[in-house]
Amino acid sequence: MRGDADRYAAAGVDVFAINGASVRSHRAFRRRHGFTARLLSDRDLKVSAQYDAVKRFGPFRYIDRTVVGIGRDGRIAFYERGFPKTDEILAGLSGAEHEPGTR
Repeated sequence: MRGDADRYAAAGVDVFAINGASVRSHRAFRRRHGFTARLLSDRDLKVSAQYDAVKRFGPFRYIDRTVVGIGRDGRIAFYERGFPKTDEILAGLSGAEHEPGTR
């Protein structure tokens, strides 16, 4: 996803990343890696849990990388764990109520 920011922008798709790190940590990560997507902090993992993206390893909880695409109608149009390709994500979103080029 990181290298395809222009493709998402051309399709009118806003990209956000969410994890349990602090906002301060996110700022440093963005600077260090040239990350352009907006990073959201989910310190208590409540939002991630709502998308079934939180896993347990003994007493520890962590976010399992999950890509969720939400259409303009507010419904989930794409959902996949791991590292789906940009073509798959955009194809999943193309059927959602979404007008390319609008935000």
